[in-house]
Amino acid sequence: MEQTRKTRAVVVEKDPAVAGAVNKILEKRGFDLSTLIGKQEALEGIKAYALAIVGDAEGSSSVFETMREIVMNSPMTSIILITDLPEKEVNDTAEGYGIMGHVSREVPPDQLDPLLDQFEAIMIPVARP
Repeated sequence: MEQTRKTRAVVVEKDPAVAGAVNKILEKRGFDLSTLIGKQEALEGIKAYALAIVGDAEGSSSVFETMREIVMNSPMTSIILITDLPEKEVNDTAEGYGIMGHVSREVPPDQLDPLLDQFEAIMIPVARP
């Protein structure tokens, strides 16, 4: 029987309610999940994760600061932001960083699920003969 490895994801968020809402959705999808509250803690092990869902982190002045540092340390890690900032501001500030998208801090599944579908489609290994 072939073993399948779970995709590792990290939620970087200091608000337990927001992190819990994200975790609930990710757990249903079978991710190997970690939750961290601090930016530095996340940066120390970021290369181990295929997906980072980034919100307000301790030790960070903004979600964009954490995003930039994650990209600089682990450019292959996919990122979804958690922010209530206007969409135009998110798009303008995050342009060029290759994020998958963003969801509001209420973390409605109808916002997060399509981004996770997109991530999973990208992560499906190409079958080789």
